[in-house]
Amino acid sequence: MGLKGKLISQIETKCSGHLLHEHFKSNPHKTSAMSPDKITNFTLHEGQLGKTNSVVSWNYILGGKERHAKQVLHIDDEEKSITFNFKEGYMNELYKSMTLTLTLIAEKNFITWTLVYEKLNENTPEPLDFIEFLIYLIKDLETHHVGK
Repeated sequence: MGLKGKLISQIETKCSGHLLHEHFKSNPHKTSAMSPDKITNFTLHEGQLGKTNSVVSWNYILGGKERHAKQVLHIDDEEKSITFNFKEGYMNELYKSMTLTLTLIAEKNFITWTLVYEKLNENTPEPLDFIEFLIYLIKDLETHHVGK
């Protein structure tokens, strides 16, 4: 079995996908209030919210343990996508590289998570727990944004 992989999850949302895209672009610091059992902290280290090449970090709960991720963002307003390039943290302990992209498909009100990764070795598991975490995170945020 190979070391490289891609996982894709597409979720129809009950709220406007634009709200979720804008949330991750401009208001990610509010995520811990909307999903406190999953996100415990967000920090902007460099740059500005909503700007490409900003450096951010998240503390999150995965597998019952608090984890950390430091990422560099790439924001594409035309494509309505945000790419999170993992630079430090828990996922970097397991994977040689990992990139997560959130894409809005506005006409269908879908959010797509695309997780591209390369495992450090063949014993490293596929990041299925992380993609599941992301699905439930969207559901938490969606609940907060319904009706807005």
